[in-house]
Amino acid sequence: MKTWFWILGWLLSILTVAGNGFVIFVVCRNRSLRTKTNAFVVSLAVADFFVGLSAVPSLFFCHIASGCDSQGLLSDGIDYVRWLFVYTSMGNLCSLTLDRYMAIAKPLQYLLFMKRRRVIQIISLSWFIPVSLVVLVSSLWYGLKMPLIIILSGWLSLIFQLLACAIVIFCFAVMLYVVYNQAQSARTLAKQLRFNHRVLLKTHDKSAILMMGIIIRLFLLCNGIFFRCSFVLIFKDHEPCNDLPYKVPLIVLNSAANPIAYAVFKRDIKKEFKRRLYLLKRIANL
Repeated sequence: MKTWFWILGWLLSILTVAGNGFVIFVVCRNRSLRTKTNAFVVSLAVADFFVGLSAVPSLFFCHIASGCDSQGLLSDGIDYVRWLFVYTSMGNLCSLTLDRYMAIAKPLQYLLFMKRRRVIQIISLSWFIPVSLVVLVSSLWYGLKMPLIIILSGWLSLIFQLLACAIVIFCFAVMLYVVYNQAQSARTLAKQLRFNHRVLLKTHDKSAILMMGIIIRLFLLCNGIFFRCSFVLIFKDHEPCNDLPYKVPLIVLNSAANPIAYAVFKRDIKKEFKRRLYLLKRIANL
């Protein structure tokens, strides 16, 4: 690996661990932040935290220990650990998107449907499905290292990635449509009542759209590269992907950007971030 890869990778990893760790700490420490939506946020932050903790550091220590032979047991194990947390991050992003979709598109059903037990069930599934997929693929790979198994592994990965992308795109498109209709209705009402000022949308709807828009766009951009590797596994099973130098930094970048989106656009977390920064400034000035 080039020197720039390790410098960029370690910087992004530190940012990912620090940012997501801070989100987890702030939400868990503050009782008022322990809401249904923030439960999904924390679950995603935990997955992203481990992405930052495993993607670059594991690769770095593997190279120091053995050179990370692409056919070696250590290299394969590290790959599966990395994909384990990447896929759990995908699963948790789908859960967060579904939560915001229900809250914006179907607010009345959301109050009835999204009870505490349901939140626990959805978060559990967002971890169970990716973990089961990685365990199944790794078991097949180590047990039966055959061309058919390599192709099957590629198909399973590709189906999971396409399904995750389809869920987030569909939910975000519906949210945009609902918010657009709300804006049109607000403007019509303003004209009818002859107000000079704008009738604003609900602030939390606008913030949710902005937050999810940033997270989803970066997710699609960074994870689009995975499709190439899955197609290589399916159609060219004897060829390596050879995409680590640009794939790993993109993975970590995606996980590093999520807490920044929460801090900027999620009102309750943003308020707590500001309060913590103000306390740190006061302590520094003493």
